[in-house]
Amino acid sequence: MEISFSFNEAHAPVTINVPANVGFTINVKPVAGLVPPVGGGGGGLNVNVLPPAGGGGGGVEQVVKANPKVFFDLAVDGRLAGRIVIELFADTTPRTAENFRALCTGEKGMGKLGKPLHYQGSIFHRLVPYQMFCGGDITAGNGSGGECIYEDRFFEDENFIRQHTGPGFLSMENRGPDTNGSGFLIGLQEDSLLGRETVVFGQVVQGLTLLNSLNRELGNRNKKPSKPLVIADCGQIS
Repeated sequence: MEISFSFNEAHAPVTINVPANVGFTINVKPVAGLVPPVGGGGGGLNVNVLPPAGGGGGGVEQVVKANPKVFFDLAVDGRLAGRIVIELFADTTPRTAENFRALCTGEKGMGKLGKPLHYQGSIFHRLVPYQMFCGGDITAGNGSGGECIYEDRFFEDENFIRQHTGPGFLSMENRGPDTNGSGFLIGLQEDSLLGRETVVFGQVVQGLTLLNSLNRELGNRNKKPSKPLVIADCGQIS
């Protein structure tokens, strides 16, 4: 038995009933920007198959692809401060999540501007007390530069499905529509405006207490860290 269908809503649940003891294939036609195609890198398609009532009849494999997790080891003025772990929303923003993941690992090598496509050694150039951190400018270090891993220096806004509904969400720092490079921001509170203007692609799942502490320690009226805040090391965990 072969089943084919398409959908155009993120997280749209689809239920398919088939007879027990019958093998079947599911073909999914994704809409660009919502679910990545097979082999396209990044997760997003979760298939859960339940056994028939009363047991018996099987041979159906459950496939679940988890979102990747990456880490930053942060240093303040040369002193290691601690680690944060970030889940990347490859399920809703696969292209944006993949850009951030690869910049964490440094696997893409040198960029078009002659700088490594790697967050390691980059600084947080902006810090708004009680609100956010901004970092990821791997070319200029001050928020005016940046570069993505894709063919052009900047890439398009993928979607605005996710929002800054609480502390710890990450979104792309930009200079207008479709200007996503390597810059990002980490919000420390709910912010409905940010989610309408920047693409949310991840969330801090470990180390939020550390970020709040650093924000209090380094925050000032200039909206720049009072001491250098550096990504001393970074990479992928899972």
